[in-house]
Order: sequence, then structure tokens, then C-alpha cells
Amino acid sequence: MRKEIKLTLAVAATLSVFDVAGVRAHDTESGGFLMTHAEVSTGSPAPQSTNAATRTIEGTVVDKTTGEPLIGATIQVKGQPTSGTVTDVDGHFKLSYKTQKKDVILMVSYVGYQPKEVPVEGVTDLKIELDASAQSLNEVVVTGTGVQKKVSVTGAISSVSGAELKTSASTLTQNLAGKFAGVYANNTSGEPGSGAEFYIRGISNFAGKSATPLILLDDVEISAGDLNYIPAENIKSFSVLKDASATAIYGARGANGVMIITTKGGDYNTKTKINVTLENSFNFMGKLPEFADGATYMEMWNKASLYRNPNEPLKYTDEMIERTRSGINPYLYPDVDWQNVLFKKMAMRQRGNVNVSGGGSKVKYYMSLEFLHETGHYKTEKLYSWNNQLQNYNYTFQNNISYKLTPTTTISMNMNAQIHQNTRPNVNADNFFASVMDMTPVEFPTTFPAREGIDHVMFGCYDKGGGNFSDNPYAQLRTSFRQENSNTVNTVIKLNQDLDMITKGLNFNVWVNFKSWSWSGYTRSVEPYLYYINSSHQATEDWQDTMFMPLRAGTSGSKYISQSDISKASDNTFELQANLNWLRSFGEHELNAVAIYRMREYRNKVLPNRNQGISGRVTYDYGHKYLAEFNFGYNGTERLAKGYRFGFFPAGSIGWVISNENFWAPISPVVSYFKVRGSYGLVGSDDMTPVGSNLYFFYYDQIYQNNLSALGFQTGAGASLGVSESFGGPQMIYYGLTNLGWEKVKKFDVGVDIRLFEDLNITLDYFCDKRYDILMARQSWPSSLGYGAATPYGPVGRITNKGVEGSVTYSKALTSDLSVSFNGNFTYNKNVLVEGDELQYKYPWLYSTNLPLNYMRGYVAEGLFQSEEEIANSPTQDLGSRVMVGDIKYRDLNGDGRIDTDDQTMLSSYGTTPRLQYGFGATVNWKRWDFGFFFTGSAKRKIMINNMQPFSAHGWGGSPRNVMQWVVDNHFDPELNNFDAEFPRMGLGTNDFANNNEPSSFWLRNGDFLRLRNLELGYSFPICRIYVQGINLVNFTSFKYWDPEMGSWNKYPTQSSVTIGAQFNL
Repeated sequence: MRKEIKLTLAVAATLSVFDVAGVRAHDTESGGFLMTHAEVSTGSPAPQSTNAATRTIEGTVVDKTTGEPLIGATIQVKGQPTSGTVTDVDGHFKLSYKTQKKDVILMVSYVGYQPKEVPVEGVTDLKIELDASAQSLNEVVVTGTGVQKKVSVTGAISSVSGAELKTSASTLTQNLAGKFAGVYANNTSGEPGSGAEFYIRGISNFAGKSATPLILLDDVEISAGDLNYIPAENIKSFSVLKDASATAIYGARGANGVMIITTKGGDYNTKTKINVTLENSFNFMGKLPEFADGATYMEMWNKASLYRNPNEPLKYTDEMIERTRSGINPYLYPDVDWQNVLFKKMAMRQRGNVNVSGGGSKVKYYMSLEFLHETGHYKTEKLYSWNNQLQNYNYTFQNNISYKLTPTTTISMNMNAQIHQNTRPNVNADNFFASVMDMTPVEFPTTFPAREGIDHVMFGCYDKGGGNFSDNPYAQLRTSFRQENSNTVNTVIKLNQDLDMITKGLNFNVWVNFKSWSWSGYTRSVEPYLYYINSSHQATEDWQDTMFMPLRAGTSGSKYISQSDISKASDNTFELQANLNWLRSFGEHELNAVAIYRMREYRNKVLPNRNQGISGRVTYDYGHKYLAEFNFGYNGTERLAKGYRFGFFPAGSIGWVISNENFWAPISPVVSYFKVRGSYGLVGSDDMTPVGSNLYFFYYDQIYQNNLSALGFQTGAGASLGVSESFGGPQMIYYGLTNLGWEKVKKFDVGVDIRLFEDLNITLDYFCDKRYDILMARQSWPSSLGYGAATPYGPVGRITNKGVEGSVTYSKALTSDLSVSFNGNFTYNKNVLVEGDELQYKYPWLYSTNLPLNYMRGYVAEGLFQSEEEIANSPTQDLGSRVMVGDIKYRDLNGDGRIDTDDQTMLSSYGTTPRLQYGFGATVNWKRWDFGFFFTGSAKRKIMINNMQPFSAHGWGGSPRNVMQWVVDNHFDPELNNFDAEFPRMGLGTNDFANNNEPSSFWLRNGDFLRLRNLELGYSFPICRIYVQGINLVNFTSFKYWDPEMGSWNKYPTQSSVTIGAQFNL
């Protein structure tokens, strides 16, 4: 049977090899092809100079990732259409050409691969590596400890290129939301330098325990903090491994999934390429809660007082309110907009990235240097010897180099170095944003005007009585300073040895990794001079006098700077891994086997933490139709007792490429690719430390603070007689578990991969994870057993997490000038606590078993009380305050006539963690223009907004709290009887509103949102591209109080930014 091979020639003609002059192909016994005579004729010969020399060059063309030879690849001399050839069955070619030039360039192309130009100056034997095109099934996917062609993958793996992650956000993890099916990412802070919280396929462990996946950079483990500052320009591929077949090979570390980042490495036989990116971003403060002004605050205070205690005198007179509203004397009658005082609307970010890549016949390299500088939104200025504006300086250096020692031996080194410096006021950012709520606008001005003879800033404060004074957040902003420096150096040295001399396809790889992290920090401050006003100041007849003298707050203030010692911390990591790989094809049979040994040592104190293990993988592929894979990990941990330290974690998967069957041919023009796959396996984790505990070795008993006399007692007649003695003994806080084993997860996945019309790719997966042997406190054990503070633990927890995910990609060139692409994905998951050790409750709705891990619990609200009669005829609500008309009415679930904690139940199966997350976007290219957008969304999530009570003395330093504008606009007013108000009857203290502050369905809000995450417009010149990019420009949500992605009002809000940038390719 004769077979045709389609070749795409560099001259843009697609020909059958039987149509190429002088080329013949005939069947071999194995079903392959034998190429003979490799001269391509495409027309009349081009005239050659009589002085041109004839040169001959040989080489091979292979798949860059797998090393497999590419049969029938086209090689042509650039500018000489008559000089060309194709590779033979071994990927080998031999080409003769005439030229007077030394810098000849070969053009190499192959169907399903990206074309490549290769300079051949001074080289006579080439090894040319081609990258598979993104839409090709020959494209490889990074899997556990290796790569596989996309067509052969049976596990659940998502992969994107670094270019798809590139935005102007300050950290890489802020770009993960909506980019991968199966990956949840939440940006819970907009503070410069902050990263996103991210996890794979939802959370399948208790709140507070780590759900962060294993993150590998060029095979070595890194932290989420390290990942934040890896430039997208450096990333070749970013893969997410989600099911057991992909993660079991990592044993103890793969229970939460695996992220694999592969950096670029240059190419052999290529000219040096220099790429430069320069950006400047204008960052704008995101949505913050809106607060009342001073006069409105006073009026609301008086209302709250009248609503609860109508006979009490009002705190603020009409005269005081009017004077505050007029603003004539802002020091005696202040009206402070704390948001405007503390924060500015815009900040800046600058980023520059330079990378150089290339290679010769024996060496290839990639080097990158990135600088990032970002400022915060604090309104501050240099008063002392420091600038305490929030600033981040980050330097990231990547150096990858590979050298061929021999034709079969390659040594390489990848080094990632990160240098960070952060300066800011010595106050947590969230505290500053909380102070806007926790400070009233009328208690004191930020500062008083300068006085003759006073050489310091006079900061305002509030007299709380008894010689105690409130803090001033503006003073904290101006008079404190903190600097932190950190450095990370992560280096891996690899040796790769082909062992074809033993048997074809055998390869040995070993690498060693050294990682060092260090941190230092110190603080400086000046005690501010605080001043306050009292009623005597406001009683003066000349109330418009702005130069009155306030009272000094005790002995506050100093002219001298105080500073801390330098605090330091560091850790070191050493890793070693050795791989033995075998890849061999026998006709349509392809076998791949991998055996791995790995050990890791982490040290941040005297005793290091160690683990080690072996793992392996065997894959079988028959004709790209029938696929099977088996993985295992056999891992050991020192955290468990002898006899329980090692665990065996197997996994298997199978796949069937139905579209490669003969019966599929009639519908192949429509459904060109269809694969079904499934996997099942077991993975383990030794990260079992209970929440709130610092346990490392689980089999040792622990005593309180290692103090042998923590429990003291006396004996004898008594101290007064001088005959007593004091003794002490240890207090047990944990009893070791000598028979504790690994925490385990059974993972099941079934999925389909579909390609329609050669342009539309669809992937769908269903997954189910069953985690068991989760270590948790034995809450059901009564304290009468005598264990005291040493609450017993046991591996009794069980959690099930299941869901569906999918992705769609489309890419098509509509004309020679116009192309479009689209991508979208979604992930939906639901987890359930199947079994847990809980207290013994009287009512079933009090248990958490069989409920989601992240749910909202509270009272069921039945609206607001509408009459005293309704209050009298309702169950008693003794929750800390006297109930009045307009207060929240709760449902008595157990019917005992009282509202107490026994009446709390699950209000919503959704919590702040989204059940559904998705993303979609598109790119259009027309001639030199490009335009793209990307949306991300989170759905099926709730936000509880209780604890919004104004006026209570729970603010910054005990100051009364501010009032949000939505409370002003829509609170219950007994004169209006607006029982549909969003806020119940107000009060001045917990004795007034404790009933209303409880978590309940009254305060439950929809936290869904859809955000325009990225919008970009660019234009390309011959050597550069300029672009404008917008980040977080629009947010669609029904939640109107603050940015719902933050979850809480007292967070540094998400930043919207506009970036102007230029990319140069030299």
C-alpha cells in the first residue's frame, strides 16, 4: 500500500512527496517510509555566480521536546528556492548548495510544527529542533518528571504559555484567575506585591490548613512567594497537574495538585535574540466603602440616641452640627475625611525586562533581568530621615545555560535569583483601611496649625478619659517606618546522558538543587506629640478662632528617633533527583518508562526536615489510539513513627482516541479529534499539622513550652510557718501518635478531548477526590477523661470534593491579514465533610458533618419586629441587648421559646470561597494591530456583612466608629416604619444593638462578580510593539458596598491600572 506524506515547503507550496521531482518514497516492512534522493525542484534554477563555492551540510531534524526524528521535514537555503531537501526516516538530511556568503540561513518546516530559520556559518553538522505548533496534536505537554505529546496524554493536565499569563499586574499569581480549568485564584488584597490565594479543584481540607499545590520551577520546588515574581517573559510553559495519574508520581507532595513552570532555555544554532520590555502603569485605588461626612455623622448619632433612649440629652446640638457643616473652624469642629487624608487616588509602577537568548552547535542560553518598582497609595511625605511611602523594589534574574560535553552528554544550569526590598509605615495595611471605619470624622483634626515656639507637628487625638488617649492613624502613617529585605537564590545543575549505546531510547538524568532564602527587617519611629480639645474649647465665644491652644495628651511626643535591632531569618533547601528514562517505538507500539529517586532536606533551625522516595511511570501507546499509563510513588517522611513512615501511592489511567479508528472517517471533517480518558489513584500527604498547632513530629509527646515545672504546687503546713515547699511538673499539651499513618486522597477523573473543524478545541472533565485519615482533635471525648490541655488527636476526618471543569479554545486565520482566537474555561466544585469528630449536639442542624466545608452559619432572620405586641408574642431574644421595634427577629428552630446558639444553622451552602470560577477572552489581529480582552468571574459565593454597627467604641484605639453611607441612606426609622430597610434600628453601644450584630440571613449578600481583568490594544512596528493595557477596569456585581473579591471592607482594595508599554525585538 502506498502512503502519501504532506510537506509544507518554505516556498509556501504544499506538495505530496510523489509530486516533488527526484524524490521517491516506498513502504518499508514496518509501515514507515524510506526517502531516497533529496533534491527539490520548484521551478527554473536561479542564476549562480561563477565564483560561488559548493558547500555541503548534514544534520538531523527532531522534535525539540521528545527528541524524536521528524520524517519528511523540509530544509531550504534562504534565497535559493532550487536548493532544498527533505529528511529521511531517521530525520537525517544532506544538502549541497552554492554560495559566496558565509552566513547562510536554512529554512526548516514541518507539518504541525513552527517553522524555523537556522544560521549555518562555520557549521557542517546540525541538530535542528522544532517546536510543535500550539494547535497541533504533536504539541507536548509537561507532565510529572517528563513530557508527552498532547495526543498521548491520559491525565487531567492544563497548560498555557508564558505569553498567555503576561499582564501588567505586579505579581504573576494575580493573573491565574480564569486562565486554567481547575484552578481557583482569589485576589484578597490589592496591596502592591501581594499575590493571589490559589488552589486546584477547590479545597478538600479543613479551613486554615494549606491547600496550596506543589509548585515546581524547572523541576525544583519553590514557594508561592517565589512564583509571584517570575516574569511571564521567562516562562515557556505553565502546566497544572490535577488528577492522580499526573500527581501520584510526586507522592507526599502531590495531594493538592502540582504546578510545573518551565523557563525558556534558548535554542541551538540560532542567532542571539534580545527582547526588551518597558512599562509604566498608573494604578488607581479600587472601590472603597463610602462614609458619611461630619455633620451627617452627628445627626446619625443623635438619631441612634433617640431611637434607643429618647429621654437622654443629645450629644450634638444643632449649633455644633451647623458649625461642623460650615467648615469655618476645622480644628474646633473637625470634619475629617479619613480616606482622603490617608490615601491618594493614584500610584505608579515601572517595569523593565531584558532577556537574551541564542545558541551555537554545542551551547544554548537564556538570560533575563527584570526590574519592578511599585508605590502604594498612602499620603505621606518625608518628615524625618526616611521615606515611609509603601514601595516595592524587586529584581529578578534568570540564567539558563546548556552545554553539550559530548554528542550524548549535556550539562545545564538554571539559576533564579530574586531580590526584594519593601518599605512602608510600621502599621499593617489592613489596619489603615480599617481606621477609616474605626475613626469618626468629628472627634479631632489630623493636626493642629503650627504655633510660635513649638517645633514639632501637633497631631490630634481623642480623650478617652482616665488619662487614656486614642491613636491617630495619620500620626502613625507619618511617624513610623519599616524596611524588609529578602533574597532568594535557587540553582539547579543537571546532567543528561543518552544511553543509546546500551539500548536505544535509554536516557539518564540527574540534578542537584541548592536554594537559599534570607530575610532581614527593622523599624524606626518617632513618638508623635498628641493634642486634644475638650468641651471648654467649644464653649468659648470666639469659636471661629483657629489659633486656640489645644491640650497636650499627657507627656506624649519625642524629638528623637528610636529604632529596633535588625531581625533576621533564613532557610536552606537541598534536593537531589535521579531519573532513568526509556522511550522506544516498535512499529505502532510506543513504550515509555521512568524510574526516579528523589530526596529533599529543608533547614531553618538546628534539626533539618527531610523526606525521600522513589517513583515510577510506565506508558503505552498503540497507534495513537489505545493509551495506558501506570504511576507510583513510594515516599518516606520523618514526621511519622518507625514502621509508618513510608507510603505507597499508585495510580493508573487509560485513554482511547476514537477519532483514529477507521469507522470515524466519515465524520472526521467535522470532529477531527475525539479522545476519552479516565484515571484513578491514590496520593498521600504528610502535611497533617492541625490548625493552630506547631506539631512537626507526630509521634512525640509535647509539654508546654518545654517547661518541666509548668504546673506548680506546694506541700507542707503553709508558707507562714516556713514548712512548705514548692514543686512543679510538666504540663502535657499533646500525646504522640505512634501508629499514625499518612493522610490519603483517592482521586478519580474522567474526561474527553474534542477538536471540531480543526480549529475548535473542547476539554471536559468530571473529578471526585475522597480525602481520608485526616488528623483532627477528638472533640467528642469528654474532658472527664483527664487529658487536660492535651486534647487527643486522631486520623478520623473524611472529606469528599467533586466537580466538573471545561475549557474551549478557538483559533483561525480568516484572511492573510485577519486572525481571531478565543479561549474560555470554568471550574465548579462542591466539597462535603463526610466524617468528623464533633461535639455531641442536641439538634441535627448544629452538626457540620455532611455539610460543605465553606458555608455560612447563623440565625434565620424573619425580618424586623414591627410592633411591641409582636415582640411580646415571640420567643425571647436575649442576645445581649433589649429588643425593640425595628430590631431583627430570629426563628426559633428548636421551639424552646428562646433564641440562643442552638437556633443557629446553615444559612447558605456557599461561603466566601466561590463554588464556580470562570474566565473567557478573545484576541483579534489585523495587519499590524492587535486587540484582546479577558474577563474573569466568580459565582455561587456569599458575603456576611454583620459587624457594621456605627458609633460603638470598637474602633482604632477605642474610638467610636464611623458610619457608612449606605446605613445613612437605608436604615430603619421608627417615624417612617420602613420595615424593609437594609439596616435595623441603630444604637450607640452593645447594650443597644448586640441582638442585631449576630450573623444571620439578614446580613447575607450575594458575592458574585464578573470583572474585566484585562484589555489591551497594540501596534507592531518592524522592531517593536507599543501597547496600552487596562487591568480591572470594570466590575459587574450586585454587591454595592465594596469590592466583593476582597470579601471584607477593611482590605487594601483591588487596583485598576492603565499601562503604556513597548516591546523591542532586536
